[in-house]
Amino acid sequence: MGVLDWIRFVIYYVSFVAILIGYSWTIVLFIAGNRYLKRLSDEPAGTESDYLWVFMVPALNEGVTIADSVARLRAVAATHKVIVVINDGSDDDTGEVLQRIGGDDLEVLTRVPPNARTGKAAALNAAFDFVRREILAKPGYAGFDTDRVIFGIVDADGRLSADAPAFVSRHFRDPAVGGVQVHVHIYNQTSWLTHMQGLEFTIFGGLFQVGRSYWGTAFLGGNGQFNRMSALRSVASDEGPWSHYLTEDQELGLRCLAAGWRGEHDPDTHVAQQGLNDMKRLYRQRGRWFQGNLQVLRDLGRVHSPDLYGVRRLDTVISLILPILQIVVGLALAAALVLTFFFGVPYLPWGSPLLLIFFIQLSVGPTFLAVMVVGRGHGPAGILLALREAIPYLLYTWLMWPVVAIGVWKQVRGNATWAKTEREAVAVESA
Repeated sequence: MGVLDWIRFVIYYVSFVAILIGYSWTIVLFIAGNRYLKRLSDEPAGTESDYLWVFMVPALNEGVTIADSVARLRAVAATHKVIVVINDGSDDDTGEVLQRIGGDDLEVLTRVPPNARTGKAAALNAAFDFVRREILAKPGYAGFDTDRVIFGIVDADGRLSADAPAFVSRHFRDPAVGGVQVHVHIYNQTSWLTHMQGLEFTIFGGLFQVGRSYWGTAFLGGNGQFNRMSALRSVASDEGPWSHYLTEDQELGLRCLAAGWRGEHDPDTHVAQQGLNDMKRLYRQRGRWFQGNLQVLRDLGRVHSPDLYGVRRLDTVISLILPILQIVVGLALAAALVLTFFFGVPYLPWGSPLLLIFFIQLSVGPTFLAVMVVGRGHGPAGILLALREAIPYLLYTWLMWPVVAIGVWKQVRGNATWAKTEREAVAVESA
């Protein structure tokens, strides 16, 4: 066997195993998700009035969105709630807007240099300490123990559904649940690109998050996450619960799972946020997320916790190594193209129709299966709905492959700068 044959052999089998793992676990999560949804539908409604809801909004130069976000949080149906906006050293009109819309239900934590602008985790930790020392010391909130104080994180462009506490509270009725993530929607789906981002979040929540909730291993997202205060305190460092990872939410979720807490996803309520209409900004955002996923891999050893065992441990490991599988498949694709164009090695087995069909379905099958969650609950019409979205979404996933290279390159260079996502101006009264 020559060198070229060995290269082909290694590329084929390594990438085949990576694809097979992703394909198989997609099927497992689809089945587990159906069971979780059935179990959740049998759950009685939650009692939101049992909890104190603390909504924390990190805000760095969010003058164009912060009034809209606060207005929508004020509309959230929660008997006991407080809104905490962290003005993290803004040099636009964020502070002035917050002064203008102030009220008894709004607490503004203003951070200034050198403490300000040191990352989202630092802002959240400062707010957590502020709530612990200042807010919970007030007579009206003193009766809530840490099991009944729920921290909800909402981005400055976030629009949390008014019924979120009612749905989320049913999860926290289980004392083992430490964190709940709600569905994420894209509200400005005015272009193909933002529509695909909306579909991407629908698939992530409806397939991966819902499936993992069956075992209580769903991770947290940056926007629309709810955390029990006692869970946050159990994993907090001297600085606070959040760590300085680019995906601090994912790392926090891993620590909570390792500490014995359950993580669940609620599909019946949501937080809406802006999609990005510019590929450069989208690549920057997703490159940051991918790099953050690589950073969390350093903590893979946490899965050996005695509180994380069996299928829960297996699912957590697969969730964490997905970036590695993506890298393997991406390198295999690049190598296959090089072999095709420079060495005449066929990219696909064109001479064997059965093998050709097998390889095509192997490459597109997981994506098509993932899109099927769009049709859940719609009967036969749901299949047509999913098929209509399948090809455009497949093209979108190919378009997003550079994110892998961007994230890897930044991680190799040691560039862990937190790049804030720019917002588009919105009107408070817009839907």
